[in-house]
Amino acid sequence: MTAGRKRLLTWAISLFLTVVLLYFFLRNAHLSKVWEEAKEASILWILIAIGGEAVSIVLRAVRWRVMLREVKPGIPIGSLLRATLVSFTISGLVPGRVGELAKPYLLSRWEKLPFGSLLASVVLERGMDLIAIFILWFVYIFFGAEGLSPEADAIMDVFTRLSYVFLGASIPIAIFLLWLMPRRRILDRMAKRSGRLSEYPWVQKVVRKFLSFASGLGMFRKKRVILYVTLLSVSVWGWIAFSCWALLKALNLPVPWSASILLLMMVSFGAAIPTPGGIGGVHKAIQLALVVFYGLSEDTGVTAGILGHAVMFFPGILWGLGYFALGRVHLREIKTIGQEGEPLNT
Repeated sequence: MTAGRKRLLTWAISLFLTVVLLYFFLRNAHLSKVWEEAKEASILWILIAIGGEAVSIVLRAVRWRVMLREVKPGIPIGSLLRATLVSFTISGLVPGRVGELAKPYLLSRWEKLPFGSLLASVVLERGMDLIAIFILWFVYIFFGAEGLSPEADAIMDVFTRLSYVFLGASIPIAIFLLWLMPRRRILDRMAKRSGRLSEYPWVQKVVRKFLSFASGLGMFRKKRVILYVTLLSVSVWGWIAFSCWALLKALNLPVPWSASILLLMMVSFGAAIPTPGGIGGVHKAIQLALVVFYGLSEDTGVTAGILGHAVMFFPGILWGLGYFALGRVHLREIKTIGQEGEPLNT
């Protein structure tokens, strides 16, 4: 399949999912009631929610800088923030995961850094995001699972069991990474000199590429840095949870504080659906969290979904568009993503 057909198929699937999700999101809503609830939302609390999202974005850039110390210390925070926000903008406007690739690609061009290591750091970021989300989720399970509707008990039981399964599977992966990092260069030299591997060049290439890719996981060398990055990750998602709480306050919904963490979890699932900017997926996720777990009305779920998506996605997208408008990022840089291969060799 040609690159053009792949892009066309990606767009078609993404738009199809968007339409289907929006249909199920809106099908039982009374739009006049939704409009009335939206008009009554507190502007102050909406602005506070947007502020929480902005703080989380800045903390993402700070975390990425810490994670890249082994690649290059002292990377300008402005470059990291710009790459982060441009990736948000691209992800919000283009289907697929081009935005995730744009982030390491652009920083590689701007700071003359190895693309492979930056890509590995972005993958590790997603892993740290998962760890942070599950830390908050276990806080919810142990301390905040209250005020749920009777119908939600069985669902919560399934979610709790799956959480323990995920935790059990994550432990050996973490142990392997901790074992690998101090030995990465030694293993790379062994793979390069191995006579047996040289008989299978493609295997040798895959092994060396993996070890080169693993250089972006350099933070695993120091336990202090691991702890620091974990705390930053929890802070990133804690501020997003704070934004969810502020959204609930803006709508004056009768739910406990812990609903913000449940909302955060559902939004994370919704955002994983490959639609531009989480449209449809995030809307439906917020609606399900409030209707299924807390027994609120469909109309309230639709209102919260529309405002919640706007609060969580529009600030980052608009901020990134500002870089384009000011000429800090050029469209020609975006067009080259995926056309030149790796910007710089590792």
